[in-house]
Amino acid sequence: MRWIVHGVLLVALVAGIFGLLPRLGGLTRDAAGLRHARPVFLAAAVVAQAVSLGSYAQLYRQVLAALGARIRFRLAADVILATFFVSHLTPFGSATGTLVNASALETDGIPAATTGEAIALTSLTSTIALIILFGTGFAATAGRHVSHQYLVLAGVALFLVVIVLATVLAVGAHPAIVGRAGRWAASVARHVRPSIDPDKAAQTTTRLASLARTALTGRDFAVSSGFASGNLLFDLLSFDLVFLALRYQPGFGPLAVAYAAANIASAIPLTPGGLGVIEVTLVAVAVGFGAPRATAVLAVLGYRIVEFWLPLIPGAIAYIRLRLRPGADGKTKPTAANAA
Repeated sequence: MRWIVHGVLLVALVAGIFGLLPRLGGLTRDAAGLRHARPVFLAAAVVAQAVSLGSYAQLYRQVLAALGARIRFRLAADVILATFFVSHLTPFGSATGTLVNASALETDGIPAATTGEAIALTSLTSTIALIILFGTGFAATAGRHVSHQYLVLAGVALFLVVIVLATVLAVGAHPAIVGRAGRWAASVARHVRPSIDPDKAAQTTTRLASLARTALTGRDFAVSSGFASGNLLFDLLSFDLVFLALRYQPGFGPLAVAYAAANIASAIPLTPGGLGVIEVTLVAVAVGFGAPRATAVLAVLGYRIVEFWLPLIPGAIAYIRLRLRPGADGKTKPTAANAA
């Protein structure tokens, strides 16, 4: 019944976004002038999206290696795609995606605790890269004429960026404080779930903060940052190529700000994969920079088909492959698999 409810909500949300948004953007009136899209750029957008996902898989693989758990690239790609598939089909699906991730790697002898730490550090590294991208795009738009709508959205995104950056610095500089915060959060959560142990939560958060401080320095961080930047830049390139397919070029600065603001807004898990939140934010910022509304709406919807919907197909295949492989019944191997 829960899956049926989730499915109905997802269909309703998709129908609202892909049915209502074009009408608000005026596509029913202006679509005649947008029929001459260039398919070569659309194909290139799909390729760029594939490279972006591959970069994220390499980022996750690099973080796992830094924690002493080495896996093959194919396994990392399957885990990322399967996690993407699960987390993008259910509200608050990141928790379910994490379980799929941990279960798949436990089959290769990697403890769930290590997987959890790798997921957290991967997200942290990706967040830092997103903040840098937002700052770069924001600086690139200096001196340009922008609308009041853009200034409001950019201001909100900048505020959230400052909060995230302060949190990242606190985590890296003061593991003890993070441990006390984890103990307090666990004490509060214990009123809802008595089985939670505040002392164990404090130990876990302190260890994670120490790992984060280690991960934010040295060669491992440089390599991880490269993969994180590749993931974001190729994803951004995919978005730009969809605009180019419609014979419009918004420029790097506006595109980077719109992309970063949308991803920051989607961090609040209101809908699966930020569905609806990302579309509205991208259109609002793009139009705020002067993009024709019809072009912006069509480009955003086209980009989301490439970025959100197409990867669900290989994600479903990866999920099935992980479920059917030997050892997926919950019996783990004694040691972690080594990279080929």
